[in-house]
Amino acid sequence: MQERKISWLELFYDLVYVAAIAQLTGYLAEHPTWKDLGYFFFIFCLIFWSWLNGSYYHDTHGSTGIRTRYFTLLQMFVVAAVTITMHDLFNGAHQTFAVAFACVQAIITYLWWSVGYYDPSHRRLNFYYTVFYSASLGLFIVSAFTDLNTAYVLWSVALVFNYIVPFIAAPTTVKELRRRGIEYVTTSSIIERFGLFTIIVLGENILGIIHGISHVHDRSVTVWVIFLLAVLIAFLLWWVYFDMTGDSEAKTGYHIFLMLNFINIPLLASFAIAGSAIRVILSESETEMHSPAAWMFGIAISVILCGIFAFTSLMQQDEDEAPVMKKLSLMVLATAGAVLLLTCFSGMLSALVYLALVALILALPVYIGTRIWVKFKIFSEGQNDEEPIVN
Repeated sequence: MQERKISWLELFYDLVYVAAIAQLTGYLAEHPTWKDLGYFFFIFCLIFWSWLNGSYYHDTHGSTGIRTRYFTLLQMFVVAAVTITMHDLFNGAHQTFAVAFACVQAIITYLWWSVGYYDPSHRRLNFYYTVFYSASLGLFIVSAFTDLNTAYVLWSVALVFNYIVPFIAAPTTVKELRRRGIEYVTTSSIIERFGLFTIIVLGENILGIIHGISHVHDRSVTVWVIFLLAVLIAFLLWWVYFDMTGDSEAKTGYHIFLMLNFINIPLLASFAIAGSAIRVILSESETEMHSPAAWMFGIAISVILCGIFAFTSLMQQDEDEAPVMKKLSLMVLATAGAVLLLTCFSGMLSALVYLALVALILALPVYIGTRIWVKFKIFSEGQNDEEPIVN
């Protein structure tokens, strides 16, 4: 499968999701309860499905032509409409959101159907996508004429239909690719797109930090130190994520692609949740942390680290680098456990102490990992220098 560079159009398309994620994180920051966290995750899954399908379609069937630009613009319009109607949904009026997301579903369904229409060789591959996505489209349309509770049930079924399609289509896809003599490889451009979406949700972390401190009226030295610690934690998460996954290529196999998709759901959602939680923590920086926000923050950090651990297990590694990456991955997993253990005692700590300890825990794998990696590189270069030159 030919590798390619991420286009400017794709980067522009991703920007509309900045607004969608901002609406979600803002809602959770204003309603930091466990019920609303579940609500947040449900809507996030819908938004992420939209982004994933738009990205995957562009990666496999997009071009620089007018048609691709036209449908990208349409998708941006309808995702923006979904973002606008989220406010109505948060206030209990779901009809406009249902219609807006039905438009998203309709465009994605048409695009996958059109693959088989314009290229008959793809009809076996896109059949399940067309059938199940069409069924989901019908559910979203019907939900606009029901009450809110019924709408949630219909959306839940639609969400399941949308996400199970790749699994149902997997046997047919793998068989067809083998018949053509092709082994499925997740392209580096898709891995890069996941990284770009990570930047989006990390950006929401920074915005959450800024928003949180801007609403603190008495900005004492303690508040400013907490602000610095929050930014440091976001930076350390960026460091761990991109050092472990940034320049890697995925292992071969269609099942690897499926696993990458589903690992990224809780991973990326947790980045966004951490951004919402830190906003609440900053606003309550002068009191002990008894609200669920501290738990949300700690669990989100742990899920992010576990997601990175799982992500790296799906990446290709050179034979000599594999032992080093295994050590680093286990260190990341241990860090997740340490953050979760610390969070168990968060109610006894101030925001300053808690965030300082979280930053320290995250800094340890960064420091130790950097030392291990530098020693490995020096050792590898020394061995290469000692190899005899063959004329």
